Amino acid sequence: MITRTRLALAVVAMVSSAAQAAPLSATEMLRQFNVVVSGNLNSTSHVDGRTYVGGDAVGGDYVQHVNDTPASAYAGLTVGGNYSGNTHVNGLGAVVGGNASGVNVNSGSTYVGGSASNSSFNGDAWIVGSASSVNFNGKGHAASYSGTNNNNVLNAPTGIMNSTLAASTSTNFSSVMTGLSSQLSSLQATAGTSVVFSNNDHQVTLNGSGVNGVLVFDLTALDTKIFSSTTTDISFNLSNASTVIFNTNDSTLNLMANFNQAQSLGSKLIWNFAGHDTSVSVGRTFGGQVLVADGSFSNTGGANVEGGVFAKTLNQYGEVHLQSFSGTIPTAPVPEPETYAMLLAGLGLMGAVARRRKQ
Repeated sequence: MITRTRLALAVVAMVSSAAQAAPLSATEMLRQFNVVVSGNLNSTSHVDGRTYVGGDAVGGDYVQHVNDTPASAYAGLTVGGNYSGNTHVNGLGAVVGGNASGVNVNSGSTYVGGSASNSSFNGDAWIVGSASSVNFNGKGHAASYSGTNNNNVLNAPTGIMNSTLAASTSTNFSSVMTGLSSQLSSLQATAGTSVVFSNNDHQVTLNGSGVNGVLVFDLTALDTKIFSSTTTDISFNLSNASTVIFNTNDSTLNLMANFNQAQSLGSKLIWNFAGHDTSVSVGRTFGGQVLVADGSFSNTGGANVEGGVFAKTLNQYGEVHLQSFSGTIPTAPVPEPETYAMLLAGLGLMGAVARRRKQ
């Protein structure tokens, strides 16, 4: 990918003597980031926490809640390609692989691999290319200046810039998301889960009890019915579950229903939309970590997401509120209670046979 190559070359040039940042696991990604997009992002709204965009980013308002954003080696916003629009990064700085236009970084250090125009940087900023109509309110550097406030010259990239730039290319998020989606899809549904439709299919209730805190729903036969124009309300009964995974595989899903308990459940739910080239759209507040590894996600009409978005592309028309994943990603199918009973019975039988042979 060209944008990743551009950033990688910058990393080699600037931090060749420093240790490369370690790549993030799927769990670390879900906990450190509020939004991850491996392709392009278009936004007219804001993100509470940290954002990564592998391609181009247009618009948006990022890191609304600096103090609530989990610690990470990454900047508040990382963009592999170009970053443009009337945009704001409110904290933790930014790394941009391409050009920056109409960008305002209110706090933190910024690295721009291309040129910058009509932008303002309140922290230290290093612009590899030219700077036109740019305000360096901290210390700044650019290859050339035009109509730029350059009272405080930055002579070398700062340690923070080196660190966030090194982190920016350390993880292949497309592979991490694809791997996570495949891993979750392979999980066996927890016994006893049910999806109940009522009130002429307008209301949907998902029921289940966690095994060791984990609850897995297989919705591949019902996702089209749940995500339909007739559904008006979705509710949950998730006893003893601290991690809840919903597996679907339909390619086009649109939900306009009220998502009850979204704010209380956002940190423990993962929605794995695993269909090929999937398009998922929600028109009401949605809860959980939304995973669309091979497709697009859109929250239309100002619909908020209580959790996080991890997708190939994102069209954001509502807020993404920070509820970092608090659960545990299973690495193997979750055993059912009866499985434990059979296992214990088998071990007991083996013990009895061994004792008989010994006698």
